[in-house]
Amino acid sequence: MDCDRMTAEVTARHLMPTAVLGFAATLAIAVGALLGGSAFETHLPGAWFFGMPGGLFGSMGSNNGDPPIYAVIAVYGGMILLVRVWFGLLRHLSAHPGVPVKRVVLVIAIWTLPLLIAPPLFSRDVYSYAGQGEMMSHHIDPYDYGTGVLGSTPFSTMPDTVWTNTPSPYGPTFLTIDGVLDKASTHKILPDILLLRLLEVAGLALVVGATPSLARRLGRDPAGAVMLGAGCPLVLTTLIGGAHNEALMLGLLVAGLAVAQRWGTVPGVMLCAVAAGVKSPAALGVLFLGWVWAGPGASIRRRVVHTLGAGLIALATMEVISIVSGTGWGWIRTSTAANKSFTGVTPVDAVSKVVAGVASLVHLHVSQLGARTVLSVIGLAVAAAIGAWLLHRSSAADVPRNLGLTLLVVALLGPILWGWYVTWGIIVVAPALSGGLRRVVIAISTFEAFVAVSSVKNLVGTVYAAGIFPDLVLVAAIFAILIIPLAQFGRTRVTPRLAERGLRRPMVGLQA
Repeated sequence: MDCDRMTAEVTARHLMPTAVLGFAATLAIAVGALLGGSAFETHLPGAWFFGMPGGLFGSMGSNNGDPPIYAVIAVYGGMILLVRVWFGLLRHLSAHPGVPVKRVVLVIAIWTLPLLIAPPLFSRDVYSYAGQGEMMSHHIDPYDYGTGVLGSTPFSTMPDTVWTNTPSPYGPTFLTIDGVLDKASTHKILPDILLLRLLEVAGLALVVGATPSLARRLGRDPAGAVMLGAGCPLVLTTLIGGAHNEALMLGLLVAGLAVAQRWGTVPGVMLCAVAAGVKSPAALGVLFLGWVWAGPGASIRRRVVHTLGAGLIALATMEVISIVSGTGWGWIRTSTAANKSFTGVTPVDAVSKVVAGVASLVHLHVSQLGARTVLSVIGLAVAAAIGAWLLHRSSAADVPRNLGLTLLVVALLGPILWGWYVTWGIIVVAPALSGGLRRVVIAISTFEAFVAVSSVKNLVGTVYAAGIFPDLVLVAAIFAILIIPLAQFGRTRVTPRLAERGLRRPMVGLQA
């Protein structure tokens, strides 16, 4: 056994300190969210099995928009700790490739446990999923009506009000499964929410299963790729904690890429089409697989013909799903329904505010909405141009990288950006990343992980209203979490056998 292999095996056996620290971080996030009330989760009566007003253990938090300062410390402190542990483990896996994937998957599973027990975090979208599933099970077309059609029931009162009269933007794959889960829950919202979260866990399991295959073919370390994608704090807190259906879409999409590499383009395209039936961005997977189908050195004409063939296969697959779902192709006209929302962290929104503000200074009447409309078109045009350039430069080996970057650009330059949209690109590109591009993606995912936790307005309001002493406590707590030395938790004693071989048991990479 050579030194590198022994080092990898020893490292794999000593990931427990990393698992424990990450578990503590996600536990703090979950508890802090409960204590923080409606700033971090729905906090409506009956919205979860415990911690809600009138429910088991009563109300554990505030019911107004401003979380108490200790909840802010727990949530944001937990996020800081989770990011530090994740980043440290990524550094260690880069320095010591060859750690068995199953060891890293175990670490991710341990980190995920508190998020599985907690109520849906940082978003009410999963309640809208439940409402749309209830509509499907009663043969009400979600592409014609919003959840308000269900009347005064938890399925219509718990989703965000934006969905009351808004048709579903999701595809027939998701809505079909959604309706089945609603029936399995016997039309009770809490069992339905639990099943929907487990569905997203299954989606993440698909990501974990497919990522190592893609990474090996690209000469990357499989364990590092899994940790970069599936173990990303943004992925865990939004796709598992928030139970967003991006997890299912991405699981099917990444599985489609892996299947295309191993068993051929046709089954890969079919899986990507199924993924597009969850959310439309996955259709880009069909485009990229079709483009490289003709093989290296193929002419543009042959590539276009093969891309059209892939498109026909995808359309046939989607037609079957649409027939099974009974909803037809209504989702084509509703797929942009969510774009009417505004978020303070969408680049298009931020720039439109600046444009409107500057225009008012020079006495020009430019509304924010008008600026946003124009900038949305410009942003999508730029994203399309970048995507076309990446597509043109793609070979079969480049698909995960170039498709992932395209999805990331589409999310960042689109009309609306929620933190979980960034996971589109992060998970797909994870098996192919290295060097400076890897650092950029890590930085983007880290920023979005903090932004996706809560309303920045609520956070500022809480800090402003807390008073000087709680503010000092908050600053001291966050500073302590930022500088606490984590490497000590990863130190292990040297065994005589390893000392004889000139090896020390390595730290788990928590230097930060």
